[in-house]
Amino acid sequence: MDPATYDALICDFYRAATGAIQWSDALEKLRNVFRARCAPLQTMDLRRGAVISVVNGGPDMERPVLDYIRKYHRIDPRAQIALKSPPGRWLHCSDYFDDDFAASDRFFQEFLPSYDSRYASGLVIPLDAYTVAVCGIQLSATRGPLNVDERVWVQRLAEHLREALLAYERVRKLAAEALAGHALLSAFPYPMCLIDAERFVFFTNRAAQREIEAGRRLTLRGPRLALINDQSDRNMTLRISALMQNGHGASTVLDLRPRPSDPPTWLHLSVVMPGQALGAFGEQPQILATLFDPNQVSSLDPFALANMFDLTPAEAKVAVQIAEGLVPDEIATKNGTRVCTVRSQLSNVLAKLGVARQADIVRILRQGEALWAKAPL
Repeated sequence: MDPATYDALICDFYRAATGAIQWSDALEKLRNVFRARCAPLQTMDLRRGAVISVVNGGPDMERPVLDYIRKYHRIDPRAQIALKSPPGRWLHCSDYFDDDFAASDRFFQEFLPSYDSRYASGLVIPLDAYTVAVCGIQLSATRGPLNVDERVWVQRLAEHLREALLAYERVRKLAAEALAGHALLSAFPYPMCLIDAERFVFFTNRAAQREIEAGRRLTLRGPRLALINDQSDRNMTLRISALMQNGHGASTVLDLRPRPSDPPTWLHLSVVMPGQALGAFGEQPQILATLFDPNQVSSLDPFALANMFDLTPAEAKVAVQIAEGLVPDEIATKNGTRVCTVRSQLSNVLAKLGVARQADIVRILRQGEALWAKAPL
């Protein structure tokens, strides 16, 4: 690496910290400099050893990241070394695991070859008492491990990367100051949180603050949102990662019940992109997390219906009116629309609720918890 390339990498770290570019762009440049398979940056919850988020520098990494989070992180011998070593120093797997070890280890044999990886170098950076960031450089077998000169360069990058990530934390805290969208969410009775892809909490409304204080379903790990149930928390990580690939308006519903027999509770996650939301929630992509509990939310709540079943506001309103006993002619008059419009909206409601008749809409909306049990997962 030459000095100009080194300076450009440092510059991009700080540009990512201030939001001028995405972290994935800075990591992509790091990957290219070292001819790596990818350069992931993951955030981890130290208390539970759980992955909070993953940002990748490298193409076509969605499948390996998903496989790693769902299964293979449990048997990754490199992770054990990284989390037990003093922070601030790059670690190189070739110093700990030789070819004989790799030939007999499941992680090295099952996972890494499937994605053209063999060697790795990693840096652990503490962000707060709860959280660390782990920056990695994944290398193929043909590329080989970092050589002596490359190790010197990455160690020189370590302090700048640490400062950039800590600055990124501070910038996000400043961005969490009141915005127009925050005042809007404060008026809702449902617990609502605005988080980013790493679960950093930008805003919680009063209902969410009460929910977090109760500690039954939601909690905070430092400045990050977490779920009390570990399995639900892992599922949230997977859902958030998938959602951020799909852009503004993409949404999913997460079942928070530890057991199917437990009373239903649902967490609705929806992507909010700044360019599509008039900047009301800030200048960075965020996720609106809304908690729906049938013991606290009426089954005839149009907002809840719209979120849970992907109904438009007009469709949700029609669904409630049907459940209240109105017929299409009466709904058209009341809403100031044409009957054919109401019938079209009603047809969409039937399809999205997965029923065939208007009577079925009345039945499931009037059954309360049965409505939520049919929520899409």
